[in-house]
Amino acid sequence: MSRISDWMTRNRTHGRVDVKEWALGTAGPAGFTYGTHYVVTGLMVLAIVLYPLTQGIGSIVAVSVAIVAMAGRRMLENQVRRDFSDLEEAKTQYQRTRNAEYLEFIRLRVTQMLNDNKMLRPETKQALIDYVEWAEKRAARDERRRGA
Repeated sequence: MSRISDWMTRNRTHGRVDVKEWALGTAGPAGFTYGTHYVVTGLMVLAIVLYPLTQGIGSIVAVSVAIVAMAGRRMLENQVRRDFSDLEEAKTQYQRTRNAEYLEFIRLRVTQMLNDNKMLRPETKQALIDYVEWAEKRAARDERRRGA
């Protein structure tokens, strides 16, 4: 009941969209990666259907796969969070020391993250691209200063 009262008191203007987000559980802050709630919900429904047909064995398998999916997403989310922390630290250290190796680290790490992780949300990808653009601007500026 508190979710409904929260939704009603926020002066929101998107009505149906807000109700859909609330019903799906996607309202609120998203993570760095896509959620697994559709997959997990489907596996839970499959577990319910399989329970009488397989005397519970099929349900155990479906629930186990759902747990693995949730744990996998959690691990990916934690890894991306650590990577963002490393990128922010490299940015801070570059600003402090002007060591070009930090810019190279940012460029290489972002490239690897974008190539390796296909579960990144568009907002996360854009944030990573912003890091690369920042690093490239600083590298170009440093190059101009050295050449002048």
